[in-house]
Amino acid sequence: MTLPTRDSSPDALHAAMVRRLIHTGAALTVAVAEAMAAVPRHLFLDAPPRVAYSEQDIITKRAADGPVLSWASAPGTVATTLEQLIVLPDQNVLEIGTGTGYTTALLAHLIGKGGHVTTLDIDPDITAAARDTLTATGHTAITAITGDGRHGHPDGAPYHRIVAAGTWDIPAAWWDQLTRGGRLVVPLRLRGQSYSIGFAHRGDRMVSDTIEHAGLTPMIVHEGERTASIHRDSLVSLVLDHDQPINSAVLSGVLHRGQAVAVSGVTLGRDAPVDGIWLRLAATEAGCCRITAQPSAVTSQLCTPAIPVGSPALVNEDSLAYLTLTPERYGYAHVLGAIGHGPKRHQLTDRIIAAIHAWDQDRAAAPTITLHRSTPDTTTRTRLIIKGANRLTITY
Repeated sequence: MTLPTRDSSPDALHAAMVRRLIHTGAALTVAVAEAMAAVPRHLFLDAPPRVAYSEQDIITKRAADGPVLSWASAPGTVATTLEQLIVLPDQNVLEIGTGTGYTTALLAHLIGKGGHVTTLDIDPDITAAARDTLTATGHTAITAITGDGRHGHPDGAPYHRIVAAGTWDIPAAWWDQLTRGGRLVVPLRLRGQSYSIGFAHRGDRMVSDTIEHAGLTPMIVHEGERTASIHRDSLVSLVLDHDQPINSAVLSGVLHRGQAVAVSGVTLGRDAPVDGIWLRLAATEAGCCRITAQPSAVTSQLCTPAIPVGSPALVNEDSLAYLTLTPERYGYAHVLGAIGHGPKRHQLTDRIIAAIHAWDQDRAAAPTITLHRSTPDTTTRTRLIIKGANRLTITY
């Protein structure tokens, strides 16, 4: 994280943030850049201006037992989300997940005096604090209410745009309250990973046209997921979707069974994301899921995923394989590979290597992610992902 070092006044730090967002491409349009310049971020945060204008998420509320309940996403994440949303003057916008009210203020700037923003949060304390800050900063033409975001806010519908906190599925209320041709931007969970997806509403379908790395606060419950330990003391776990026919019990101890190591020859820069490979696997593999390994599991070489807190894995009955990295000779990059365990370890590592090579042929390629309100007619090569009442396809 790079912080400005010269003039430390709020105005100077604010201006430096906007320049950074333009330089990095997070703010691509004049409208978004002007909105980011018009709304002082530090007024919405209980943090020093130097921190408020840095490129970092800031925790704003924790539960009594420690888990994070709310945070303010980094400015770059917010700007990217606004670019995905394509807000136009005079539109009616619903924001699900109020947070500090900062994004609410940016939305209000983008729609101008002829539009309206309704912001909704399940936590009354968050709603009240955001309402106070919005009023104090002159943003009075905003409706801030407390409620369950899964139900939207029918009294203010229909909406031209809906922007939401992270979720595992798209509730029916969002379909119904968004105008046909409107846009929904949401960090959506796909096989254990989140992607910020810009959807266009096409009646019985939501069709993606932008996919970005996700960084927004998730809604409290991902009801479509379950976590299963595959080693004692939960040193290694899998995050699975309820539609996946995976019996985690037969994987207990799999990491001590026969091992296969496969190397792709494809390199990845330090700290580069593996989202593209993950999406490739999610598009084609019924057993694609998330593997997590505790530090002691990594140190002991029991399990060494590419990213220990969450990497793509494949499961087939009593066998498992996952994406891994090995340092290149001079340490400037890593070589992508796969490690497998169990009777089908070689087949699973081969499939991960194939996904790596498919991704490497065009690393910028983005699939079309389509949400269907009913089961679509698909080819045998298109895998359906079941999300509650919705069906999802990923096509390249």
